Amino acid sequence: MSFRVGVGIVTYNRKDIVSGTIDQVRALTRQPDAALVVADDGSNDGTLTMLRDKQVPVITGVNMGIAWNKNRALYLLSHVLGCNTVILLEDDTRPDRAGWEAEWMAAAERWGHANYARDFMQDRFVSGTGIADDPYLCKDVTAQCACFSSAALAYGGYLDPRFKGYGYEHAEHSRRLVRVGYGGTEQRIDGEERVQFYLIAGHAKEVSSTSHQNAAQEDRNLQLAQELMGVQGYRAPWGSDNELRQFRSEIESAMGDGAERFRLTPGPAEPLLRPATRGLFGRLLHRS
Repeated sequence: MSFRVGVGIVTYNRKDIVSGTIDQVRALTRQPDAALVVADDGSNDGTLTMLRDKQVPVITGVNMGIAWNKNRALYLLSHVLGCNTVILLEDDTRPDRAGWEAEWMAAAERWGHANYARDFMQDRFVSGTGIADDPYLCKDVTAQCACFSSAALAYGGYLDPRFKGYGYEHAEHSRRLVRVGYGGTEQRIDGEERVQFYLIAGHAKEVSSTSHQNAAQEDRNLQLAQELMGVQGYRAPWGSDNELRQFRSEIESAMGDGAERFRLTPGPAEPLLRPATRGLFGRLLHRS
């Protein structure tokens, strides 16, 4: 079994917020061949009970931090369920228009990877109009929503599991994808490397939430990101043999009832957004 698109929502201890995001994804997604999974990073606030009550497929485990949790969704949707495109949403970012996924699918088809253009970043956009055919070019990147083609993940790999807790894991990953030809542009001018990432508006909006930001984790991850930004090489979602066994156990547990349970039933039929057409290449550099 495979799907044209998979939507992954990552969450940790924000039960009510992720519940609202699930409702929006279910109501506004129009692609009939879509999958949905919530990646839960060991929440203890009743999130898992809520997901069971709403019959939402979930992959979960002990708290491992943002990189590991995003890899849960990315690997399950792309590698296990065979989704051509994966759209990854943080729990406080949700669609605001019917057929929202079409723009992200078009961006993934054309560029392999694109990130969300947040409103406050407008003065940093170098060019573009923020649609799939003409994404903004920006030297900064954030992680609220992103799309990935199966090819981009196959060649560039997953988020580096050495990032623990909060911060910079997405920036390093997007930079690495640019290096292998997905999601931005890079050039060297006067000996300086210039990287710009593809961003789209993507019919999404952020909602107010409490951040899990941790200054110590952020400082450690910044140092790691600075060490890794120039290092190419495919990254698996795990580092050690023990991590492999843990990750495999989480995947196998999530798949216990089969692949069909991940099918996302589209909302009521409405006119589809016209999918944007095709485009270019990109890059990245900022914290997530």
